[in-house]
Amino acid sequence: MAVSRRTGWIAAGLLARLLMMAVLLMAVRFVLANYIQWDYTQDPYKLQSYTYVVASAVVGTAGGMLQIPVAMYLLCKSKRAIPSAIILDISMHADIVISVVLASGVGAGFGATNDVLRYVRVTTWEGGQQAEQALINYYNRAIVPVVFLLVGMVLSICATVVSARLRARATND
Repeated sequence: MAVSRRTGWIAAGLLARLLMMAVLLMAVRFVLANYIQWDYTQDPYKLQSYTYVVASAVVGTAGGMLQIPVAMYLLCKSKRAIPSAIILDISMHADIVISVVLASGVGAGFGATNDVLRYVRVTTWEGGQQAEQALINYYNRAIVPVVFLLVGMVLSICATVVSARLRARATND
């Protein structure tokens, strides 16, 4: 059975969104699992940028969840009729917003980690070498979820390209 080009593009966008959601959920899991065992009651080493990384991953996941029914609808309807331009406009603009939010989360995560690691390495710590090494290890592990967020952003950009291509084809038809 031959698959039309439009159906192939819609399926590619759906696959990119599903992979994006899986990668973003892994990023959230890694951020929440990263900690240092301190004697303090608070976590003074956690940065607000990491909270923003989690928030951007959650927003990206929610946006992907909202896009999946649209992609399924387009996938089912694509064989019978040309999809509505309004649906494709909304889908494309939502993908653009999600990509921008994820890009800002990646920038915040990498920027804050780089700055704090530079600060940790030049400061003398009250706990000595052990406290410094614990912080360095924490911030080195904090790069992992930001890399997952970066992969999610790239997948979101792929979904944006698919949405824009489908929108352009719908206006030509």
